[in-house]
Amino acid sequence: MALPASQYWRDAELAGLQFTTNRFRYRELRPHRHVGFTLAVADTELEVRSGTRVTVVPPGALLRIGPDVWHSVQARAQPWREDALFCSFAVARCISPANDALSLARVEGNEGVSVFVDAAAALEFLECHRLLVPRSTGDAGDIASGRALLRQRLAQWLPAPSPTEDEAHDTGPAPDSGDERLNRLYTLIASGFHQRMTLDSLADAVGWHPVHVQRRFRGAWGFTPHEMLVGHRIEYARDLIAGGAHVTYAAHAAGFSDQSHLHKTFLATYAVLPGDYRRLAVLDALQPLSARNGIAG
Repeated sequence: MALPASQYWRDAELAGLQFTTNRFRYRELRPHRHVGFTLAVADTELEVRSGTRVTVVPPGALLRIGPDVWHSVQARAQPWREDALFCSFAVARCISPANDALSLARVEGNEGVSVFVDAAAALEFLECHRLLVPRSTGDAGDIASGRALLRQRLAQWLPAPSPTEDEAHDTGPAPDSGDERLNRLYTLIASGFHQRMTLDSLADAVGWHPVHVQRRFRGAWGFTPHEMLVGHRIEYARDLIAGGAHVTYAAHAAGFSDQSHLHKTFLATYAVLPGDYRRLAVLDALQPLSARNGIAG
């Protein structure tokens, strides 16, 4: 069945899970993060950058990105397709309770970005997607099979967070570079992104040369100050839009120069226009943060 360029949907019995099928027009997705876990399979090789680490994801492999992990994506080919699922850990455990008899699926990588070793994981994930995609005349047996498979596999695909990770997520994790001035730079961007901010003003705030700020910041976080600034702006605009705000208001409140700039950045990050996303995310605005998916944080 031919799919539209971008399709977002929910299943009536799997509340809190956000399914998407996207066809990206750009090879690169700008730095961003999601509140919950991301599970995805792409039809081309991806390079996922998180901090100073780059993870190469083969085409057709199942990728997992942890909550609140800043990352960018570079695709080998364009346009490219991605089938994805977003959810918080709390929602995943409600749908798929922990089972000591089931071991976690093997992955390569770390808790931030990892790739599943067993090709069967990607095949089962795509099968869940195929069975649960909305149809005008859905087969009840297929839908029931998709729900049953997903309920069983989520417990194997998503690791249990430690108590420390749970507490950090509840209080809003603040990355720590180990350097007081680098941490200060990140805090300035995270708290002042809606205002005009330049590399010179950041350098003055910590007593460094602008070139030194650029080099040290990228060395610590993996992204330039400007990339992180835009990342915080698009995240804030996304949250406003998910809550029902008009796109024009969200653009100015987040610090974008105009609505056109927000449109371009939003599309290059989430593969959907802000106005379309506002309609898609309306249900998320009615849910508590712990139950929201990874897109509408």
